[in-house]
Amino acid sequence: MKKAPYTPNPKNVKEFFKTIQGVGTPTKVDIAYLPTIGFKSSNDRYLVGLSKSLGFVDTTGKATPRWNDFRDKAKAPKVMADAIKTAYADLYSTYPDAEKRDDATLTNYFTSTSGVAASVAKLMVNTFKNLCEFADFEAVAVTEPVTTPTAPAIKREVAEITTGARPITVNINIQLQLPATEDATIYDTLFSALKKHLFS
Repeated sequence: MKKAPYTPNPKNVKEFFKTIQGVGTPTKVDIAYLPTIGFKSSNDRYLVGLSKSLGFVDTTGKATPRWNDFRDKAKAPKVMADAIKTAYADLYSTYPDAEKRDDATLTNYFTSTSGVAASVAKLMVNTFKNLCEFADFEAVAVTEPVTTPTAPAIKREVAEITTGARPITVNINIQLQLPATEDATIYDTLFSALKKHLFS
């Protein structure tokens, strides 16, 4: 069973992520780094694993671009929302609005999917909730990307049209304003002219 990330001291989650917004990017994020920014408890070591789960730190302990993007407070809410959606992908596949779910629902979910005791599941919930306080999930709206055709693509389309590989459909819309008259021969003359010039 896949365990959700958590820390035995969820309250320090907020302090940790606030702290990394105000310090430089470290060369390595590991248990030796934590005390240098004020996190000296053995329980704080879980923050390294949590950072890796969120994609802030890679497997070698190096801070990722996501770590640096989060340091920008203007970007931080969206960055964290993206990170949470990725780290808790299974949770969001079950509850697309997981950040709005109550503690009981989340505890039941983590207990059943992680195979942990209720006490640990509660820590998972509290860790998740503390992370969500940094996130703006409305900023993670899915939009269709706008793509601009590249020069090669345009050349390819032109070549297909000119060689006949791609058929061209041309629609012609002709509108006539007929004079108000009771002389039917005028209409006959107009339609005869249309037939002659369009279909001959």
